[in-house]
Amino acid sequence: MKPTTVTQLNTLNREFYARFAGSFAASRARTEPGLERVLAEVYPGDRLLDLGCGHGRIARLVPGGTTYTGMDYAAEMLEIARQQAEAAGIPARFVVGDLLAETWSDAVAGPFAWVVLRAVLHHIPGYANRLNVIRRAARRLAPHGQIVMANWQFLEIERLRKRLLPWERIGLTEADVEPGDYLLDWQRDGYALRYVHLVDEAETARLARDAGLALRESFRADGHNNRLTLYAMMGTS
Repeated sequence: MKPTTVTQLNTLNREFYARFAGSFAASRARTEPGLERVLAEVYPGDRLLDLGCGHGRIARLVPGGTTYTGMDYAAEMLEIARQQAEAAGIPARFVVGDLLAETWSDAVAGPFAWVVLRAVLHHIPGYANRLNVIRRAARRLAPHGQIVMANWQFLEIERLRKRLLPWERIGLTEADVEPGDYLLDWQRDGYALRYVHLVDEAETARLARDAGLALRESFRADGHNNRLTLYAMMGTS
């Protein structure tokens, strides 16, 4: 994917989250079954890095005593996260950072027992860029630490499939993007477009292999059909 296309798609999403931060946060449930299954393995005292943390939902779900750091490129989302964490008396550190930037990992000193990428890789344009994020995340892992990916399987829902739009709406064509890339609209408290990518089982396995990680477990959960999110847990050994 051309760098100009990557920038265009990243800007599209950044503008969406800046504009709809409050609406997006309000649309999310407090928790989800798959997320609870993963976080049940986090122990007090563990250090957890939440990449693409949004409004900080995971900060409010981890066990007490967990050292939590959240990163997101949307300052508007992070402000919601800070306010909610403070109101709940939860110690948390939030950092502004774009995962497409080469220096994002400099702002989060490891090691971490957990690095979570929940509903974030589908907003990273280009396989090479998604792989780069995973590789950089792996460098922040403690020995025997784990990376948790949770990726939106939006094609499972007919309602969402009907909202996919042609790339010409933003001046692109199929030739400009990669297989699995889609343009999806947003219809809550206004109208906007978002870039999304389907990270399915095949790409999950490929990302783990190309990053030199062992795929330890994967499962689907969440949503009305209990298949809306693909979870994967991977590590260096």
